[in-house]
Amino acid sequence: MGINLGLDIGAISLKLAALGKPEDRAALQSLCKANSNFRFMEWSTPKGPLPLVISAYRRILGSPIQSTFDLLQEFYEVIPEKRIEGIRVTGSGSRVIAKILGIYFENEFKAIARMFAEFYPSIRTVFEIGGESSKYIRLEPDPETGRLGIADYDRSGECAAGTGSFLDQQALRMNYAIEEVGAIVCTASCAARIAGRCSVFAKSDMIHAQQKGYAPPEILRGLCDAVARNFKSSIVKGRKITPPVALIGAVSQNAGVTGALREAFHLKEEELVVPELYAWCGAVGAAILESEERRKRSFRDIHKLNQHESETTVQAVRPLSMEKVILLRDTVTPYEPPPGNQPIPAFLGIDIGSVSTNVVAMDEWGRVIHDVYLRTAGRPVEAVQQGLSEIERLWGHRLQILGVGTTGSGRELIAELVGADVVNDEITAHKTGALHVCQTRNSPMVDTIFEIGGQDSKFISIENGVVVDFAMNEACAAGTGSFLEEQAEKLGISIKGEFARLALSATSPTRLGERCTVFMERDVTGWLHKGESVPNLVAGLAYSIALNYLNRVVRGR
Repeated sequence: MGINLGLDIGAISLKLAALGKPEDRAALQSLCKANSNFRFMEWSTPKGPLPLVISAYRRILGSPIQSTFDLLQEFYEVIPEKRIEGIRVTGSGSRVIAKILGIYFENEFKAIARMFAEFYPSIRTVFEIGGESSKYIRLEPDPETGRLGIADYDRSGECAAGTGSFLDQQALRMNYAIEEVGAIVCTASCAARIAGRCSVFAKSDMIHAQQKGYAPPEILRGLCDAVARNFKSSIVKGRKITPPVALIGAVSQNAGVTGALREAFHLKEEELVVPELYAWCGAVGAAILESEERRKRSFRDIHKLNQHESETTVQAVRPLSMEKVILLRDTVTPYEPPPGNQPIPAFLGIDIGSVSTNVVAMDEWGRVIHDVYLRTAGRPVEAVQQGLSEIERLWGHRLQILGVGTTGSGRELIAELVGADVVNDEITAHKTGALHVCQTRNSPMVDTIFEIGGQDSKFISIENGVVVDFAMNEACAAGTGSFLEEQAEKLGISIKGEFARLALSATSPTRLGERCTVFMERDVTGWLHKGESVPNLVAGLAYSIALNYLNRVVRGR
């Protein structure tokens, strides 16, 4: 008697598979009846069916060790620990778990191949698109045993453009849940052309497509096509594709990506399939390999996971402080309109960015009457209409608009929409706005502007009211707000309020360096797997933004 567990601990999600013997069937069935997070199945073998249980797909959300403990504890609430014969782990986040519990770590390719050999022996090629990595595996039967084995394989390098994490981020940026994307893509009549290179270029292409007026379904379809092209060129790299092909990983549930892969590889519908166990291949494979292991390891109590403390490291990074920061917004007094009902001469300024849209109404003396901050959310026209509607609702009966100016990446499109009088680039607008703030505050004129936006970062040097030097980030999102927002989402925290609160509470910020978005994501995931605290990581991310900006944008100026 003995149940063998397989755990697949990835960068984004956690899955469990429990493989039992015939005498374990009743116990495993009772587990599934008691807890809806577990599903019972039968595994057909030459010696008869064996009971198999898989857990529900769950996201780690920044706590791989705690998530593993919680899942195992749920399992042990019904199944006594003494009935567990062995545990084996696989996946990018499993090494620390294996070390804590004293159990076997299994190679992901081997675990996946073993699972297909037993459950889907007709499959000859496997495409996996996971949260942060993608894999290609070609399977061939062994001439002597007939069992499927790995004939060729490869995996993604240091680029997230073709992974689920990237799709997730872009869907959220456009205000869609990732689960909705597949159905939405199917409604698109055409596709916007999105680069399949790195995630930064793809983001830029999506922004440009928005400004050109492409509808969200068309942009999302272009994104799915880009993922498929990237997988073909960066992962498969001209290698042999033998159908039938199995597409696994959470991205396999995206009908848009599935269709794009069929087109990219010229596969018929029946030649590329999504197996029922699309997300549990590694976990099931690990459980099978553990059940075949003769040299069992005596694993430690799962409470060791709760007792685990992060590795002690020397952090030569000082805690963050607001001591030398002045928030100008806190010094602004509300606008008081002149008495009576006379019209107020006013001017409108509209800044349409990749992430946010800002609308401001100012009187003829340069005082701010009302300002609106909105998410562009891939819909610049709607965002501007919403901002203008708010100003009209609150001040429309008093304001007499004498002129309108636009700036930002969507300035040309919105200028046509609203009939703008002036259209200015961001550098000019930043300089003019900063000098105006200094004049109204009676403070010395600024000579330097640091701007870190959602997609772009800018450095501007000013002498005597004239821009004498400027620089922008070069296709790297690691030093921008969108990167911070994506990391906050991955850690399960809100970018508004909560991020700053956690960062300022950190006693020992994590040293994350200043590398690009993809590398930084891997670093964050790695630190999470080591048990680093979220406040220290958040503070480290804030530091990385500053370092990236100073070293890659300012560059010693």
